[in-house]
Amino acid sequence: MTPSMTATHVTVTGLAARIEHVGHKLYIDNFVSSPLCDDLHTKTVNCYGTGRPNRKGMLKNFGHIMKVKSGDLKTKLKGNLRAIVWKDKQNVNILTKMHSPPLEGNFGDE
Repeated sequence: MTPSMTATHVTVTGLAARIEHVGHKLYIDNFVSSPLCDDLHTKTVNCYGTGRPNRKGMLKNFGHIMKVKSGDLKTKLKGNLRAIVWKDKQNVNILTKMHSPPLEGNFGDE
């Protein structure tokens, strides 16, 4: 464990150790962060999940800071990491390394 790793990061990477370098897809709800996705991707584990915008290591200016109208979405790209914010009643924040950015909606690579 390095000082920059959260307890969640250590737990998820430990549980995912059995599927490293196999090419499996891991769906995570509410606990995904940018460093976690990067770490899993280096071990050939595709990551997709919702996350909280204030989580440690999350992309800057992502989520609650972004202005999104109801029904629209915005994306940000960082290397091969895609951050998607979609607004229903509240913002839904998604990080993925296995999907292309959506083809519809409002896009912003700010």
